[in-house]
Amino acid sequence: MKKYIVTLVLATNLLAASFAQSSQDDRMERDLQVAENVLGTLIKQEKNFNSWMPVNISSNYKEGYGVTFFIPDYSIGQFPSTAVFLNGAVNRPARIRTHRGGDGFSYTFERDEVGEIISERIEGDDDVVDIVSPKALEAEKKAKQAEAEAKDAARKAEKNKRDAKLGDTIYDEEEIEKATLELKEKTIKASKTFLADYASILSQLRDSERIVITNKRNDNNSYYRIWQDDAKRTYLTIEISQADVKQYQSGKLNREQFINKIKVTESEVSNERSQDLDLITTIFDRLYQPDLSKTFFTEGDIYYERLSDYGVIYYMSVFSSNQMDRGTFYMPTLKLDKLSEEERNKKVTELYPKFELELKENILEYGRTVKSLKPNEVLSFQVNVTKCKGCGIPSTVEINAKASVLTDYLMGKIDKNAALKQLEVKKGTAQ
Repeated sequence: MKKYIVTLVLATNLLAASFAQSSQDDRMERDLQVAENVLGTLIKQEKNFNSWMPVNISSNYKEGYGVTFFIPDYSIGQFPSTAVFLNGAVNRPARIRTHRGGDGFSYTFERDEVGEIISERIEGDDDVVDIVSPKALEAEKKAKQAEAEAKDAARKAEKNKRDAKLGDTIYDEEEIEKATLELKEKTIKASKTFLADYASILSQLRDSERIVITNKRNDNNSYYRIWQDDAKRTYLTIEISQADVKQYQSGKLNREQFINKIKVTESEVSNERSQDLDLITTIFDRLYQPDLSKTFFTEGDIYYERLSDYGVIYYMSVFSSNQMDRGTFYMPTLKLDKLSEEERNKKVTELYPKFELELKENILEYGRTVKSLKPNEVLSFQVNVTKCKGCGIPSTVEINAKASVLTDYLMGKIDKNAALKQLEVKKGTAQ
């Protein structure tokens, strides 16, 4: 009889623990959604965006690391308005388009040869708003006339001037730089206000975890990529530890002391190409082709961004299978055909741990050939993981290796197991 009672107690305890974990997850998700809305409102107010203009913010929680809020990378000017600059768009062709996927929006405007806006369009999930200048027809005629006159040398000289005329305002490089700095400062101010006054919303965080606000791309969302090859971009990161948040809430830190503890870092994306970094792209692209990989495979480009005083980030997406006719799946790395979705998902679940370990080993083996990183910089791989609903594998995985670790491994100061333990792994939301 005692045996049955113990079994019942154990089962009850497991059920209670499972329920408690589920409740905590639900609370965290609710807290994140509320915090996203608050942060978006603060940024919107600070930058004086129109009330109907969405400020799309996403977030995720990684156990042991904390919460990261991904904010839009708005550029110069009131957005939207008749003077919109997006990543150096002032000297670009007449049609310029930015896009945010999911619950975001797209914004498109057209200007004529001298830079006058002739139409704007904002398209969201729920509605479409067209904003057309009252002089749209007249402007259209001007644009056609300007195209014909473009053959004239004087007209070409006017078109190629570095200043862009928008309405009655001319913005030169100095003004653009000043406006960019102003927007950055407003973003930092709104973020600090959020951390000081509203971080208490995130009550589920542990003292060892942190709150991070950044305009770096979110692996789960689309992002701005306008003229990536020649646009100058800066990543901004604002963060505080949960321990400091609690110190401030308890009165052990005053507001000024707390604000001073908020860490603000900037990393400028370098467009200079590096032979050793380019080589890593080629190596990993080949390693994860279906004929070589034994786990997941990649399709499309693996690309990287070099960030000053941070390191290099490689972006890649991996897949497990191709869907065939009649709902069956083909897994090329395993050479398995005509799998049902259930069979395919089971295989994917089995493969993920092998994929993660293999990726870490490849980063060690081939990353140690990189010579252009400083010892304190990072070699980072951010991976979108194959879709597998209900499999419990992460939707994304990020693996970071310090250049000093790679150098120590290359020189034999540490062995493979010791080096693997020093790699930082951050997993996204479970699928």
